[in-house]
Amino acid sequence: MSEAPGYQRFFAELKRRKVFQLAAVYGAAMFGVLQAADVLVPALHLPDVLMTMVAVLGLIGFPVALAVAWTYERTAAGLVRTEDAAPGELTEIISAPAAKRWPVGLAAAAGTALLLVGGWLALGRPASGEGDTATPAAAGTATSATTVSIAVLPFEDMSEQGDKEYFSDGLSEELIDVLVRVDRLRVAARTSSFAFKESAADIRTIADSLGVETVLEGSVRASGDRLKITAQLVQASDGFHLWSDTYERQLTDVFEVQEEIATAISDALLGTLGLEGRTQFTVARTDIEAYEQYLLGRAFVSQRGPALRRAEDHFRAAISIDSTYAPAWGGLAEVFAVYPYYVDIPVDEALAESERAARRALALDSLSASARVALGSVLRERRKWAEAEAELLNALELSPESAEANGEYSQYLGYVGRLGEASEFADRALALDPLSGHKLGIAGVYSLLAGDVEAAEERMWRARDFSISAIILTQHLVSQGRFDEAEQAARLSPSTTDMLLTLVEAVRSPVGSETRARVLEQISDREMPLDLGGGTPQSAWLLLLGEREAAIDLLEGMLEGPLLGLEMLWLPVYDPIRDHPRYPAIVARLELPE
Repeated sequence: MSEAPGYQRFFAELKRRKVFQLAAVYGAAMFGVLQAADVLVPALHLPDVLMTMVAVLGLIGFPVALAVAWTYERTAAGLVRTEDAAPGELTEIISAPAAKRWPVGLAAAAGTALLLVGGWLALGRPASGEGDTATPAAAGTATSATTVSIAVLPFEDMSEQGDKEYFSDGLSEELIDVLVRVDRLRVAARTSSFAFKESAADIRTIADSLGVETVLEGSVRASGDRLKITAQLVQASDGFHLWSDTYERQLTDVFEVQEEIATAISDALLGTLGLEGRTQFTVARTDIEAYEQYLLGRAFVSQRGPALRRAEDHFRAAISIDSTYAPAWGGLAEVFAVYPYYVDIPVDEALAESERAARRALALDSLSASARVALGSVLRERRKWAEAEAELLNALELSPESAEANGEYSQYLGYVGRLGEASEFADRALALDPLSGHKLGIAGVYSLLAGDVEAAEERMWRARDFSISAIILTQHLVSQGRFDEAEQAARLSPSTTDMLLTLVEAVRSPVGSETRARVLEQISDREMPLDLGGGTPQSAWLLLLGEREAAIDLLEGMLEGPLLGLEMLWLPVYDPIRDHPRYPAIVARLELPE
């Protein structure tokens, strides 16, 4: 029988010297060590370089271990140099059935692969393509301009009685509140994140919907006076756990517990994402019942429309329990600031109530971004431009990633005619709250203001149950003579469908018809809220009906007080009035900043 080829004898020697076994065991063991280090290093606030050291030493140690296995063998007397193979020993290994020869070789290959994969994950993935956005894992080596994105999902209440939902929701909100203050960390707004409460969607689907790279999720379990809270940060692209931790605490002061856990989680989170700087924050204390009422108010205020009435009731209930609870005053200020857009209420009365609540909130907590936003909105409606911008910029400084602050500032920019900037901030608000129909509709309207008609139409068609964008889209289509499409647009918001269909019919009707006469009488009512066609959209309908003088008269009358939807005055639908002799005086009365 001829001698076996050299490569077969080499592999037989590797098996005889147990090099294959060591490769399998070493590779699998180091993969486990690297995965454990990947979780423990950020959780224990250890230097990031430690992870690199573990990976590098593991990779360097692999060939050293293989060389030792080749050279030495373990015996009862310890390590001794491996003797040469006995005559026929290698031939016996080579001639053994494949079922005996292959498994150990495959195990060695698997172990080597695990080691390489573990090292690759620990030391950083290569770029997947030119122009790709840096992933969170690589954020530590990215430039200072890098922005990392995250969504904080509502923590699951896993208590036996299911009665700690207020705490789990509150913890999620406190985490959002602290993270939105961090520069270069983009945080999905509460409205969008909480849309996935009790959802069965997987992490990647949620992240794609919210436009984020990472997702923070967790749970709360209460038993007696003990709390067990878990939290984990997941990279959406591959489900890899970037960080996780478990906290067990006494339920003696839920606000102190929230503060402690939120700070610990945010510190670990920022370190994991490679962002420097620690954000200090405190949670306002109050009675538990007041806190529950406040959380219920927050849930309703985000829905806008009729839900604002319920939000007001809950905020007032919280204040009646604890009149020094600043967040409840801030919530009440926000409700009244947006009331004129959605509820039939005297505008001056709503703005006065909003200002009173906002100033009370700021007296209790000067760092309340929500109160600054509400106050800035009130000043904007009163056309106190410098004061309004100062308050809104202050709010953005306090909470740069707040969807509400960015959205309200975009409206200020729209009011004063800085339309390109207004559209940019509206887009930013939408990016922070991508599932908000309200933000989508407003971004569409502001795209139209900025001259991007294609984007404007696409966005407004997708905005459902948001009357203001439905009104503007319907007017836009009517102005272009696209009446059939306008009738479809009128059905986007059920609350205004009948009114808009009637208005479209009136524009299509002959001059002097009964339909036109009836509509003209209706839209002359200056008390209509904006989401029912009030404010500037009323005068736009008059223009579409060919009533140019009536439109000018209505605008002049509106300027006696706050003019809702002032930014709509810059829409193309108003072009027919710009050469009117009285139009320059209207613009002059606005006293717009230079």
